[in-house]
Amino acid sequence: MTLGILPDGKLPHVPGTVLLDDVAAHAEGAAGLKHGRGHIVLNPQPSEDPNDPLNWPHWKKEVITAILCLGAVLHAGTNGPLLNASYFAIAERLRTPITNVVVFSGYNLLAAGASGPLYCALSRRYGKRSCFLVSALFDIIGTAIGQSKISYNHLLAARIIQGFSTSAYESLTISAIGDMYFVHQRGLRVSILNFCLLAASGLASIICGVVFDRLGWLWLFHLFQIALVIQFLLLFFFCPESAYIRDHRYDTDTQEEEKIEELVHMEEEARRTSTYRRDSDKIMEQTISRDVQTVPVPPKKSFFQELAVYTRVYSRDNIFKLIFGPFLTLLNPAACYTIVAAGMVSAFYVGSSIIISLVFSGPPWFYNVSQVAYIGAGPFIGGMVGGFIMSLLSDRAAMVIYALGAFLFGYTMHTGAAGPLNAFVWGIMQCGVVIAVSAASAYALDAFRDESNEIFIIAMLFKNFIFYGFSNFINNWAFKSGPAQIMNVFGGLGIFLCLLAVPVYCFGKKLRSWWARHNLFRILKMKTEEAA
Repeated sequence: MTLGILPDGKLPHVPGTVLLDDVAAHAEGAAGLKHGRGHIVLNPQPSEDPNDPLNWPHWKKEVITAILCLGAVLHAGTNGPLLNASYFAIAERLRTPITNVVVFSGYNLLAAGASGPLYCALSRRYGKRSCFLVSALFDIIGTAIGQSKISYNHLLAARIIQGFSTSAYESLTISAIGDMYFVHQRGLRVSILNFCLLAASGLASIICGVVFDRLGWLWLFHLFQIALVIQFLLLFFFCPESAYIRDHRYDTDTQEEEKIEELVHMEEEARRTSTYRRDSDKIMEQTISRDVQTVPVPPKKSFFQELAVYTRVYSRDNIFKLIFGPFLTLLNPAACYTIVAAGMVSAFYVGSSIIISLVFSGPPWFYNVSQVAYIGAGPFIGGMVGGFIMSLLSDRAAMVIYALGAFLFGYTMHTGAAGPLNAFVWGIMQCGVVIAVSAASAYALDAFRDESNEIFIIAMLFKNFIFYGFSNFINNWAFKSGPAQIMNVFGGLGIFLCLLAVPVYCFGKKLRSWWARHNLFRILKMKTEEAA
């Protein structure tokens, strides 16, 4: 038992608890399960179907992940902060208060949050591929409106329509990683994705600010449109549907009762009747004996078959029940904490980013749009550190790092410190944000994979609604009380979330057990099962 984690005596197997070690597998009688490199027990166990995403070649999974991460960079990491560095300049050009310009991005994320439950429902019913494609089309259409004319109404319409492209890439992408990868492979991919969603926005702010300053308003949308079309084509041709319904006995990471002996027996029967081909972490077979009957494995889909936008119905549940589903996750204590923690720190970073144009366009800096944009280099580098280094060393220090960065950033803005120093301390804050969100996302994906769609959708909705509220008053707050007060509030709440993580860690297994025994998705028959 890991130090500090309280054991549970209610269930023989708590969902989210997996067996990875080969020695332990032998002790548990699970030596016959499929293993990956380094004698790691694969969780979940892949089925014998070559079309099971767990059985896809490693290179194919990585290509799909790269394209989805590019989509996350464009539709979420760039779409949201597209105008961050140029708020002040746009307000001057349109001769309107800066709050009226900032609220454009508020409406953008309000549309993203409001559309989240619908995307979740559609992905449960028809799969994720169609949701990704439709989302990309919304961004293309919105950007086309933005590049057509310089006006208040065109910009408002563009930002609202662009907003409908965000939620799928902020939430369903993490679930797609859960569809394709085993438990021991997910952590790095989730960290990279969160880097794309959060830290890459700093780089996007730099590029967008420089383009706006040197080429103008319309070219900002022209160049963005080119990138969107390229990503859409890659998505259509190289990202097949990742949703898949396999025999529940293979889902060793979500079972409430250990069925290792039954699964091992299935594997032994399969070995006597099947020919295996091994390729890194996957095992495929032509036939399998199950329940005394030999069931033929479906043929591998061709490249053109995988281009289908509609593949099948994955759930027969009423669509309104599926739309309501994400809100049930708020009644799961452990999932609720991850939603609040990840959502709040993300929203606080976004909140800090929308006061940058106001603060650094004024005294003592008087920066132009490009110079304001360069402040985003700090969060980009800090996020890179958080995503690729510190998350491997100390997830539990995430909130402390975030709070320290928030306090320091407020102080340096208050004292008028040099721009590079402000960028550096803002980067510290972003480092903590990426680590915190990556840890929360990985925990939600591993502990509650069956409800991961709903968890990430509601986290996205929570964050974006908070930001919409910020867009209506945060610049006025900064003008009246100064940026230091804002950042002190953000940092203080980060410390509170850090302290709250202690009981969640200690009681985590008990909380997962409690939810497994009182799972409203199962009670209301909202579990995704084989559709008739």
